[in-house]
Amino acid sequence: MGITKVDLRGVEPGLPGWQEARAAVTASLLAHGCIVITYDALGQEGRQALFGRALPELFTLPLETKQRNVSTMGKFRGYLGNKDAEVDNESVSIDEPTDKGSIHGFANLFWPEGNPEFCDITLPFAKNLLKLEQTVHRMAMEGLGVQEENIGSHLCSLTHTLRFWHYGAPKDTVNGLSLKMHRDFNMSTLIVQHEVEGLEVQAKDGSWLSIDPEPNTFTFLAGELFTVVTNGRVPSCVHRVRMLSNRERFSMVFGCWSTVGGVVSVMDELVDVEHPLMYNPCRADEYVEFLYWDGLKHDDPLKAFCGVVDKGSSSSME
Repeated sequence: MGITKVDLRGVEPGLPGWQEARAAVTASLLAHGCIVITYDALGQEGRQALFGRALPELFTLPLETKQRNVSTMGKFRGYLGNKDAEVDNESVSIDEPTDKGSIHGFANLFWPEGNPEFCDITLPFAKNLLKLEQTVHRMAMEGLGVQEENIGSHLCSLTHTLRFWHYGAPKDTVNGLSLKMHRDFNMSTLIVQHEVEGLEVQAKDGSWLSIDPEPNTFTFLAGELFTVVTNGRVPSCVHRVRMLSNRERFSMVFGCWSTVGGVVSVMDELVDVEHPLMYNPCRADEYVEFLYWDGLKHDDPLKAFCGVVDKGSSSSME
């Protein structure tokens, strides 16, 4: 058993192949909260420029230089470093990477003389990832029966980041664990791996499924906010990074978020007799604060934060 792979190259709404691809995407997201996609977003030359030159150079810079990467968009949106006794990973992030000014502002943090090659490759790459992310969201919502006007409103309510990750050779040389199992608390994530394996997603039976780092493949993971929007139909994907080859690893992550301060609600069409309302409207920034202070106290933090309480039971939020 593995995660379904769907080829979305040249697939557009209304054209041949859309309905078949939509059905496959929706089915995989309902089953796993995950889908692997073949797509033309970054050519071989661009991949080598980013993974082979820019990222190795960036992550060898002094820590104080990397810590210049900060964000006004909330917690966990700038530099992240995790170099403890068990794991070794760090990352930096660009807010709104489809904006030319954002790309150049990010590059100037690390390359004071500028890095035109990095900017010229990253900007169109981010735009391609945005189109791919919107395609997957649209397919899933169409597949679930959401109306076009509500799909459009949903897509317009999103913000984005592009995060670059570096993983040192695993300290746990037996299990190769480099990032512990977790769910993303955003709307969705597109992961771009390069040459070194690592990404694993958890199936419903608890087993772990490895996602190979093949060129032109992108892994879409549903986050917890996507579970809210779809009224629990699409589960947030449990995943981890495990590197059995014991090599260092680079990856890129295109994150999709709700607008800062915006309210995330279940789509009206996804509430009916067979699917009663599961989640109350919530704010993503408040959920992040809840996770930061109280999340570890709960087996299901999302349900504890905004889940609809069954009649006759007391609220865990009181």
